Amino acid sequence: MIQLTNNLHKILLEKFGYSSFRPGQLEIIKSIIHQEDVLAILPTGMGKSLCYQLPGYILPHSVVIISPLLALMQDQVEQLKKMGEKRVVAFNSFLTPSEKQTLLNKLETYKFIFLSPEMITQEKVKEKLKSIPISLIVADEAHCISQWGYDFRPDYLRLGEWLDSINRPPILALTATATKQVMDDINTHLNMRQPTQHIQSLDRPNIRYAAIEV
Repeated sequence: MIQLTNNLHKILLEKFGYSSFRPGQLEIIKSIIHQEDVLAILPTGMGKSLCYQLPGYILPHSVVIISPLLALMQDQVEQLKKMGEKRVVAFNSFLTPSEKQTLLNKLETYKFIFLSPEMITQEKVKEKLKSIPISLIVADEAHCISQWGYDFRPDYLRLGEWLDSINRPPILALTATATKQVMDDINTHLNMRQPTQHIQSLDRPNIRYAAIEV
């Protein structure tokens, strides 16, 4: 365990330029490496993306990240590219049909594969994903499955169907906010297997509410 922790700190410094983890990150990453399903709740700005990016450099195969927010997806892809990671791709509606086919033909060469929920419903994409080795599946903004799914992105609710159709690796569900009901919905819709829960305090000392009677 000490050796694993030391190795993780070494990768953190070499790949990301940080000397220490933020609260919760190290514990989440260790659970992922131990092949556990994980539900992680971290406040906005506390480095949720590092929780799957760093394990990607240890796990042997691709990491598939499903995100319902295309702008956020593109931002994460650009951040990885700025760090020198070339094995990253965003597979979403911004691509032309010919670009999608070109990427599908070589999808297994990418370490980080970002997908919109709509892409998962396409047969060509589903069949390709079945044929390549995947070490981790990440459901980013996982609260959308419960809170917004029925109206906002209904395809996000169908992830469970896809997960049932493959010999799936561990799942990491990430969100910055979730009630007990939302957490239960995430576990149910993603068919998670006794997930380890890592919940960090959402208290932000620099933010406060005040009521002024006038």
